[in-house]
Amino acid sequence: MSFKQIAEETLSTTSSLSGLILVDKAAGLTSHAVVSSVRKILKMDKVGHLGTLDPFATGLLPILVGGSTRLSDEIMDGKKQYLFTISLGKETDTLDYSGQVVAEAEVPQDFERKILGALREFTGNIEQVPPVYSALKMNGRPLYEYMRATGKLPDSIETKKRSVFIENLELVKCDLDSNSVTLRVLCGKGTYVRSLARDISKAIGTVGHCTQLRREYVEPWSVENAIYFSFEEKPSQQELLDRLILPEQMLPTVAKVELSEEFFKQLSSGNVIVLGENQVAEKTSEKSIKTLVHGSKVFVKILNHDFMFLADVEHISAENIYKIKPKKKIR
Repeated sequence: MSFKQIAEETLSTTSSLSGLILVDKAAGLTSHAVVSSVRKILKMDKVGHLGTLDPFATGLLPILVGGSTRLSDEIMDGKKQYLFTISLGKETDTLDYSGQVVAEAEVPQDFERKILGALREFTGNIEQVPPVYSALKMNGRPLYEYMRATGKLPDSIETKKRSVFIENLELVKCDLDSNSVTLRVLCGKGTYVRSLARDISKAIGTVGHCTQLRREYVEPWSVENAIYFSFEEKPSQQELLDRLILPEQMLPTVAKVELSEEFFKQLSSGNVIVLGENQVAEKTSEKSIKTLVHGSKVFVKILNHDFMFLADVEHISAENIYKIKPKKKIR
């Protein structure tokens, strides 16, 4: 019986349900609202998301369920791709169309040429000040909570300046009639596209804000493989289960080994397992664990038991032993 079949048959307790679901979020929904809906549909408490999408934004929102929520650190470091539109001439406090206008400036007539020139300045490692309306925390509290409560932050937003990496930035469309440009960016972790829109606008001698933002890609997943989610259109329980990506598929570069049943109690208690080099072929499903690099991670299962750990592998050559150290129970 497959893990997915087990998950379907035991949905009332959801004790073994673990994995990733790719959601294509509609505009207007908060990331938290999607998580809350998935929690209700699947009738389980342990649900989270990877990378907050602003309410006005659309696109790929990876949802983790069950023990797979513990894998967020391992899969958050990948690249992300966004398609976004900047309306030039007005800047808002939220840096998107939902905010209040806080600055206005003339738009250069040759802004298309200026945009093409500016894109080079925003490729590679750049310094970026995040939006004051964001989930980034200051003194343990999200910035947007301060702004909504008092209209100001307890400290300068400049203290949150960070270095981010822009791998590629391209002009997709330039609309001279509406003074807007549409760009596509492939970037690293922690990049705020609204801040990028603000800074590009200033670089060409004007101001601007985002009117559209769509996340197309979260490495290695594309929005083309996601299930649509809106206020009016929510997937069924079965549709979510059919889209479930198993934990070992979430980190395809991480090897998977099965240990013999004698290690069940030891592993389920979180204890380190020590194998001599001559025991590896006998005690695991791998002919040899020697291909695993010292310090690498590995998915560990016990034969005939439906649970899995993410573990570290340490090879101590002087003693001819391998140490498998359970780190996170995935299911």
